[in-house]
Amino acid sequence: MTLNKWDPIKDLLNMQEKLHRIMHTGSAESCLPRAGYWCPAVDILETQEAYIFRVELPGVGKENINVEVSNSALVISGRRPSDKDPEISNYHRIERNQGFFQRSFTIPGYVDVENAVAKYVDGILEVILPKSERGIEHSIQVMCLL
Repeated sequence: MTLNKWDPIKDLLNMQEKLHRIMHTGSAESCLPRAGYWCPAVDILETQEAYIFRVELPGVGKENINVEVSNSALVISGRRPSDKDPEISNYHRIERNQGFFQRSFTIPGYVDVENAVAKYVDGILEVILPKSERGIEHSIQVMCLL
């Protein structure tokens, strides 16, 4: 069995990164780590035509991703299954996050929910929400993960 040396500086840097992520996501509730939960990294950008969300989800099958959008909110949730093989019990370290995840974002303007698109390629989920002059008062579940 290999022993890993404890690195307190690495732990402090990890905690600082998590606090930074919580402080800069717009709301603390959009990514609060809890037991069995994890928070994928997200990039958000705005063009003249749309809001674009890019989410890092390597190892998550598209059948395990749920995207819901309404006029004022985008919710991305899902599950990364455990890779633990019951036949192998010699894990020395497990650092990759597993289990349930959910990220929610308030959209700053109106979007055309009927033309929302979600693409999932090489572990990156890209959700494109076209801007709209007026809002539509219903929500949809985006099923077109390509």
